[in-house]
Amino acid sequence: MKSFYRQPLFHFLLVGVLIFIAYAITKQPENTEMDDGNQIVVSRDDLLNFMQFRAQAFQPELFREQLAGMSESEINVLLDEYVREEALYREAVAMGMENGDYIIRQRLVQKVEFLLENLANQALEPTDDALEAFYLERQNEYRVDAVYTFTHIFFDGGERGWEQARADAEILLNDPQLESVAFNDASGYGDRYPFLQNYVERTRDFVINNFTEEFVAALDTVKAGTGQWHGPLESRYGVHLVLLREKSDPYIPAFDAIAGRVMDDWRYETVLETRREAENRVVEGYDVVVDLDPYE
Repeated sequence: MKSFYRQPLFHFLLVGVLIFIAYAITKQPENTEMDDGNQIVVSRDDLLNFMQFRAQAFQPELFREQLAGMSESEINVLLDEYVREEALYREAVAMGMENGDYIIRQRLVQKVEFLLENLANQALEPTDDALEAFYLERQNEYRVDAVYTFTHIFFDGGERGWEQARADAEILLNDPQLESVAFNDASGYGDRYPFLQNYVERTRDFVINNFTEEFVAALDTVKAGTGQWHGPLESRYGVHLVLLREKSDPYIPAFDAIAGRVMDDWRYETVLETRREAENRVVEGYDVVVDLDPYE
């Protein structure tokens, strides 16, 4: 059974409310009309609307409380900011700057979009079952990648030549003294690598970007924590001997462990979808006439 918030009736009512709100808060109140050509009268509602648009959050009750709690000096600062913006706005209108201005057109569209989004965000609340179903459908998106901690000794294929780099790596791998080379001592051997010497708790994607996918696939066959060097392993730059200290396998966290993150993702996707549906219903209220005849 569909949630009430996904019912067509809800969206019809939502669009109606939004159109009313958008008109109510974007139209010029009667008391802000210019009585003698240069008078600006500021009401409490004007300041409330100004605060909401400036914060890009449509929450009238919250901003009423903020306005009521302001000191006289804070209100004076707010008044100065409002009057400055109103005066400059009127000058722009008087000069006809809004006509044909695509930036202004986009700003007006954005104002309606953020009204739609804020109202939808306040109205929607998932059930526990809906939230868990959302998680189950997207489990792979919450997968925690494998993490590696290792160091390596690098033999530059470009400088030494690939055959020589492999041979040099094999020679060092078979040298009994290699067993005494500790994790932080590897930089004293081989060549300088373009990236890191020690990789501590680095994700699989990070290591792939620094080496290659084939390198990481070979690294996955190495047993961690033995204190032994392994190789040679090849990257796009040359040949490596690797000392793998730790490796964690990828896993998907349990729902309870990431419920807050799932809730944020659900809200984001649902608000986006609901806003888009509301926008579509607004568009459906217009008759569209297409005239693509070429210019004469």
